[in-house]
Amino acid sequence: MHKLTARILGVLVGLLAIVGFFVEGEHLMGLMNVDLTLDLIRVVLAVALLAVGFTRASARAARTVIAIVGVMYVAMGVVAFFDPTMFTLLPTGFTGFDIGFHLVVGIAAIVIAAVPDRTAGARSSTRSTPNRTV
Repeated sequence: MHKLTARILGVLVGLLAIVGFFVEGEHLMGLMNVDLTLDLIRVVLAVALLAVGFTRASARAARTVIAIVGVMYVAMGVVAFFDPTMFTLLPTGFTGFDIGFHLVVGIAAIVIAAVPDRTAGARSSTRSTPNRTV
């Protein structure tokens, strides 16, 4: 579940970054900030998510990266609530949609990262035990 989440979130964040590189200096569809600083952060997060999602990285590594991304998104949402330009790092500033989006995605990522990996338990419970005859 965590590797799939990392893949989906990585693709979403990566697409936002790529689109953002072509729409600098304004808000994407009038809703989302796409300043260069934010696009670069999104590229780093997307690469990390896609790396744990598509490589042989463990589910634990995927959980860790998802949690880190979640905490970063919540932090960005909270900081932007008080200063939409994030201390002038984002010239066009976060919108209300940006703040809500980052808080919702961040909290969801943290919750998903906190859920234990069910596939590991399922694998261990399906192992056959040798029959012992006395």
